[in-house]
Amino acid sequence: MENTDKKNKKGFSRRNFLAISGSGLTGVLALLYFGRQPIRRKISDIVSEMEIGADVSDLDPKLWFELNADNTITLKSPKVEMGQGIFTGFAMLAAEELDIQLDKIKVVHANSKNGVLSNTGVSNSTSSFYVIIREVAATLRETLKLQASKLWDIPVSSISTKDGMLISADKKISYADLAKQISKWEIAQKPILRSSNNFKYVGKEAKRIDLPDKILGKPIYGIDVTLPDMVYGAVLYSPYFNGKLKSVDTSNAKNTKGVLKIVEENTWIGVVATTRFAAETAVERIKADWDFAPNINTKDIEKLITVGNGNEVNIQNDGDTNKVSNQAIIGEFRTPIGFHACLEPSIVVADYQDNKVTLYTSFQNPAYIQTVVSEALDIEKENIDIIPAYLGGGFGRKSFKSNVVEAVKLSKAVGKPVHLLYTRQQEFQNGYVRPNTHHVLKGKLGKDGKILAFEHDIATGPMAFKALPAIAEPILGADFVVAGHGSRCAYQIPNIKTTVWHNNLPFETSMWRGVGMFANTFAIESFMDELAYKANENPLKFRIDHCDDTVQLGRRKKILEIIAEKSGWHLSKPTDIGRGLAICDDRKTISAAVVEVKIIDGLIKVTKVIQAIDPGKIINPDGIRQQVEGATMMAISASLYEQGTIENGQFEQTNFHNYQVVRLSDAPEIEVILHEGADMPSGVGEPPIAPIAPAIANAVFNLTGKRLRSLPLQLAFQESKS
Repeated sequence: MENTDKKNKKGFSRRNFLAISGSGLTGVLALLYFGRQPIRRKISDIVSEMEIGADVSDLDPKLWFELNADNTITLKSPKVEMGQGIFTGFAMLAAEELDIQLDKIKVVHANSKNGVLSNTGVSNSTSSFYVIIREVAATLRETLKLQASKLWDIPVSSISTKDGMLISADKKISYADLAKQISKWEIAQKPILRSSNNFKYVGKEAKRIDLPDKILGKPIYGIDVTLPDMVYGAVLYSPYFNGKLKSVDTSNAKNTKGVLKIVEENTWIGVVATTRFAAETAVERIKADWDFAPNINTKDIEKLITVGNGNEVNIQNDGDTNKVSNQAIIGEFRTPIGFHACLEPSIVVADYQDNKVTLYTSFQNPAYIQTVVSEALDIEKENIDIIPAYLGGGFGRKSFKSNVVEAVKLSKAVGKPVHLLYTRQQEFQNGYVRPNTHHVLKGKLGKDGKILAFEHDIATGPMAFKALPAIAEPILGADFVVAGHGSRCAYQIPNIKTTVWHNNLPFETSMWRGVGMFANTFAIESFMDELAYKANENPLKFRIDHCDDTVQLGRRKKILEIIAEKSGWHLSKPTDIGRGLAICDDRKTISAAVVEVKIIDGLIKVTKVIQAIDPGKIINPDGIRQQVEGATMMAISASLYEQGTIENGQFEQTNFHNYQVVRLSDAPEIEVILHEGADMPSGVGEPPIAPIAPAIANAVFNLTGKRLRSLPLQLAFQESKS
């Protein structure tokens, strides 16, 4: 346990966002100048199995907890709540060590003034804070016991706790009443944590503690923030990729009723007005002429992201894959550009006063926006306060790019707090997207029917380089850390080779839920079915036969066995139903899906999904089921419908009228099976999204004999019939 007198103000800049067990990827980048390819493969080995730890160092209980007069305890969460249920899981962990009833734990967002902040992403909220929150809570518990021992002049060892009370023989006092008598706190030494065998809450069903506020429509989201004397901003950006402003006429905008100020920058023009309607009306009246590359279209992007084009980086080379060259089975797959399509667009309220800034944000990565504001306006980070709010969806979209710098500059220009919201069109055209991918897989079967050699070439744009220093891109050569996540073949095969082909795209790309695992699992698990078919083997047994008894493959085998039994995989099915299977290992979590489909009115209809997940230690079973169900629906949407397209140097999609997502009528029966296969928790938010696309594609083949090799599957299916 580390106790400090001064809270950590540095946050966790882009340079340590992807820390590998505290050592940081950047600490080894320089080594790549010497023998780059072998070291790149070694880094890939590490990244594929890494545990992304917590990015906080200050564990002073006073920064994490507040004791309230009614004997409740407020936990200030370093992670933001964006629908994943992390407030409930954190409350359960705290209640265990504080020995207090779960309903006595209140959870709020920490902010830079009163707590510690952490990036929310990479599915590590629970895994990275499982021990930390318990340690801080246990330290508070032991600190209260220490203070009680001084008050009662008895040994600490004679004091016990129960339901928020300190007890010793005939003496009894609540945590709150004791706290009222403490003027100077002496922090206890690092405590021994409670055994999981004695847990009262962890592993049992718990209702979401944030649900009442959401049902009652409480103003808890960033879009709800209201401040005294607040005004509204709107910004005009180029609708074209890398559009540069040639000329602008703001005269009509200035004459709009309610306009207070117009701010012109090199890449945007901002308006501040008394109402949002006035600000947006003024923006519509701005006449801007943009210089851009008009000939970029979807075909150009697909050609750019094609195996063989760009920088080639080998990240896995086991055995001798030359054996794959003769009589190889070949599969080629593509995935399109994907938008995040969060319900709540990017939002920030900025209040600039005397070279100090307070930011009210719906953002996954508070310290990142602290950094960009500091760099853009030359303000010390200590003078930039971040107050997080609930997020109306994140999915990686709110990890890096935001409109925070624009909001601060507009606030500075008028001397008032400014509420700035992306329009839906700006979310689509001016945010960042999931890059498209191209995959070429080759496999050769041995005489025993098992895979003798396996090659995977993936072409992709980057996702991670926003999170790393500029030197990372030329040294790593390709984004095998995030965009390449899941591209390595995890099965037990004697000869394996994986290569990433990297090209930058003319638009911004970055994190999307599941990151590279989504596209890579689609390609690999679809191809595994093809190989099983060529081997004349049951797809499930074929996968099990390529798992050994090492820890992760052993867990994979177990989940395959569980889902086979629960789904009735080996039982006969109606002839109008197709059944498909896929599995992935993501963030040390094993997720497998069995999907059933029908063809109705010429379209793919997913009728049933069974997801089996091994997330290690289970905190809240109900919360995990909710995450899996949500990931399943998002995956069905991305698998069947979603596709970003480009024409005339811009994204064609501007809103949901031309970007189809899953509808309520698309919802299948979903069954979630939980298996606790490890002593420590691992990620839940992202892993269940990956198996769905290949499971649907494999189910369609099972039903129709058609191999669908590109997303969205609905479009691929229609094209297969023409």
